[in-house]
Amino acid sequence: MDLEKQLKKLEELTKMMESGVSIEEGLKLFEQGVAITKDCMTMLKEYKGKLTEIKADMDALLDE
Repeated sequence: MDLEKQLKKLEELTKMMESGVSIEEGLKLFEQGVAITKDCMTMLKEYKGKLTEIKADMDALLDE
């Protein structure tokens, strides 16, 4: 799933929690939110790695 969709899901979970839910439902939503956050962080790390590679390639081209 892409980052934008995951962030939208996280936003929806937040709104649900803010609207008032039971403790049990809040805990489930929180767990889902943590899982989504982990996925987002993994994607961001991958994007950062790709950007670092691209920058290194560009730097190498400029140094030639």
